[in-house]
Amino acid sequence: MSEQHIHREIDDMCYVIRTMAEPGPDGKTRVTFGQLFDRYVRISDKVVGILMRARKHGKVAFEGEMLWQGQDDGVIITLLV
Repeated sequence: MSEQHIHREIDDMCYVIRTMAEPGPDGKTRVTFGQLFDRYVRISDKVVGILMRARKHGKVAFEGEMLWQGQDDGVIITLLV
């Protein structure tokens, strides 16, 4: 997968997160992993891989090393860009 393609997928995911919730008082948009998984899995089954790359690139933040559907549905994903 090309670096350009990865960045496009990360940007698309950030856009999806932005459309799902209003920013909080601190200006940051937050959704749960469960909400994002339900919305994003219709677009791509690579939601976890894209999230991991987005975090590596400083676009999102969340607790934990890995996210698992069901078990981690309540984990908060914070959009940083």
